[in-house]
Amino acid sequence: MSEQMVMIPENVSDMVSAKPSQGMNRSADQVRAAMRVYVDAGRIDEEGLETFMRLFVLGKQRGYDFDRTAKLVEYSGTTLSRLFAGKYDGNLQQVADQFAAHLEMEAEREKMRNDLFIENSIWRDVSEICELAQRRNAPVRLVGPSQIGKTFCLKEFQRRSKMQVCYCRVPAAPTFKLLADEICDAVGVPTSLRVEDARLRVKKAIGPNTLLIIDELHELAISAGKGTAMKCMEWLREIYDKSKCGMVLCGTRTMEDDLINDPKIKGWLSQMNKRCIRVLNLPNRIPDSDIDLAAKAYGITGSKACVENLLATIDMNRLTTCLAVTVRWCNTNKHQKTWEIFRKIYKKTFGTEV
Repeated sequence: MSEQMVMIPENVSDMVSAKPSQGMNRSADQVRAAMRVYVDAGRIDEEGLETFMRLFVLGKQRGYDFDRTAKLVEYSGTTLSRLFAGKYDGNLQQVADQFAAHLEMEAEREKMRNDLFIENSIWRDVSEICELAQRRNAPVRLVGPSQIGKTFCLKEFQRRSKMQVCYCRVPAAPTFKLLADEICDAVGVPTSLRVEDARLRVKKAIGPNTLLIIDELHELAISAGKGTAMKCMEWLREIYDKSKCGMVLCGTRTMEDDLINDPKIKGWLSQMNKRCIRVLNLPNRIPDSDIDLAAKAYGITGSKACVENLLATIDMNRLTTCLAVTVRWCNTNKHQKTWEIFRKIYKKTFGTEV
């Protein structure tokens, strides 16, 4: 029997009787193990399993019950409950294809609710390294300054992916328990577990086709003690070793200088470092080509000489915020969209002379 089929606290047969009104009261490790029988029987492939897991984790993270989660894919809550319990007798591949189509539509709706997303050089680099980690089932590191767009791109990759992508953000002043709770929540495991139980169940909730993104990893170097940082990093290595999932470790230069490559602790992290197949260093500022691309997307044209000094140091969130405000003001006042208007709105919005 495979490792994924053992150490399930609840009996699968006990879960079948759960009513949709009880909510999504199952854990991702239980659901993955229960639905593994579909793959073992040749009724769906690994991609189909990941489609079901994407729907389950999406419902869990939104706090939906079975009924509400089922509405996302136009099924009944009772059917979904049986599906997640490994007791569905219908055409599973057809169901997986229908779920995938509905999930893609839901992702498009989510995109429409968000701000304009621009496929710039940062996006191309981030999506490429995420695809590499997912395709090669290996850890990678993504290094870049704050507010250059790393997180926005990582979440966009998660939104677009047809496989399961779990995004976790390391909290400020992290303890091992706080990080465990964040990872549990990301993969669909209860956060009420004891740390040791969480360690066992997280690695069962994900598989080799899962991509686990750990963002803001530099917080371990900034606001955690050395012992905590080492325990957290060793746990991440253990998650990878046991699940063989793809993994993206993302942070600022502090992650590299004060955590990965600190001579005092470098030897302790050598095992994790050896597993990493690529390190991507993003530029220290937004490339001019990306600024031009953003301005074009928002319809701002003409010379930007009046804001060249500002654009040399501007953060991505301030750039896109000010571009959006500029467009709204110009549309309301029937004014041509120019960098001069951008300059005035930036000063008014952020109180900085430019």
